[in-house]
Order: sequence, then structure tokens, then C-alpha cells
Amino acid sequence: MNRSFLSSEHKRTPFVQLDTRKCKACWKCLSDCSNNVISKVDLPWHKHALIVGPSRCTGCLKCLKACQYGAYSKVDKTNQKTTKKQNGVFNKFVTNNLLLIFGLATILSGFALQFGFHIGSRDSDHGGDHSDFLQPVVYEQTRGIDTVKTVWGLHYSDWSATHKLVIFLFLLLMIYHIYDHWKWYKVVLNKHLSGKHKQVMTLSVLFLLVAITGLVPWMIDLSGSSNGLRILIIEIHDKLALFI
Repeated sequence: MNRSFLSSEHKRTPFVQLDTRKCKACWKCLSDCSNNVISKVDLPWHKHALIVGPSRCTGCLKCLKACQYGAYSKVDKTNQKTTKKQNGVFNKFVTNNLLLIFGLATILSGFALQFGFHIGSRDSDHGGDHSDFLQPVVYEQTRGIDTVKTVWGLHYSDWSATHKLVIFLFLLLMIYHIYDHWKWYKVVLNKHLSGKHKQVMTLSVLFLLVAITGLVPWMIDLSGSSNGLRILIIEIHDKLALFI
């Protein structure tokens, strides 16, 4: 694919338009298109057809007949919805890139906290004994966080505040992303296609769980209480994040 697949021209031709949210990546339209108008995005977490040669489209409408999910439709040149769809493509482009940016920022700040301040302190102080690990006071003591230490010029409090902020923004974007693609998720769930799209479904659930388990302990702490549940959620958050 020699062009960026993010531009609006990859969703329509002068004759047909493609709704990638409805595409189930069966690739039947590719085999039926004799003019090589259609290609595909085949990433583990993102799969759908893509129009790569809009100028080669002759309007044979074979793609409409091939797609049983209604991802293709005729272009109504008198309908102003086309402009809205193009704006929607731009919004998706912005959302996807912001997800990438805040996702990387979440990973970076999480690694700085986990490897720069947390890992190693519990075992070094208690010889690997975790029998009283979930007791709040013991846990706080054995974390051994050095508030004077810096990682890349930032203290623990700076990294912690940054991590919480980017998690919150990432969670908002993730919720909007799922809302914007809800029709796709609904079809996948209703037609039991989760197995075919297990990478997307698994990552969606895991990202939401990581974001939620990262914010809940913060909210518990803000409420003035510190208990075993908060610490347990922090550990779940850390393990899920490292797993992803």
C-alpha cells in the first residue's frame, strides 16, 4: 500500500463509499474487484477493507453485492452526508493518533514508576516474605519509595501525577473510541465473531481494565482511606500493565 490509509479518499470512490466500522474483514470484496480498487488493513488489532485506487473504480458495484455486512453503499452526490462522513474520518484520525500518543505516555510514565521507584524494594527489605504484603502500613513501608530520587529529572510525585493524568485522558479517549465503533462491537458480539477479532476484543478489555484499576486506587486515596483493597487493585493494575 503506497499511500497513507488515514486520508478520506480511502473510504470512497466516485461510485461507492466504505464504512470500515461495518467491515468484518472477510475480504470477499477484494477478490470480486477486478480493477484492484480495494486493499486491506490487516493488523493484529485492526482489520478492515480499504479503498486504495478510487480513480480506477468503474462503478460495477460488485463490492456491494459481495459484502453481506453492508459496508459498501452507493455514493449519493446530492446528499450532504458525504461531508459529514469525511469529517468523521478526520475525527477518527485525530482520536486514533491521540490514543497512540497518550497510550505511549501511559506506558512510559508507568515504566518509570514501576522500574524506577517500585521494583526491588520489597524483596530487599523483607527477604522476599510477602505474607503480610496486603497490610496497608507494611506495604507502604516496604515499597521504599525515595521521594528525593529522580528518574530522567523528575521526582516520584511528578511521575505519579503525570501517570494519573495520561491514564485519565487515555480512558476518556478509549471510551469515546468504543462508543464511536459501538456498531462494530455490537455486530461482533451479536454474531459471535469474537473469535475472529479476538485481538481487538482482548486488547479493548485489557486497556479498559488497566485504566480503571489505575484510577480506582487514586480515588480511594483521595477519599482519605488506605486499605487492603486499594493495594490489591494497585497490584492488579501493575501486573495487567506489564502483561500488556
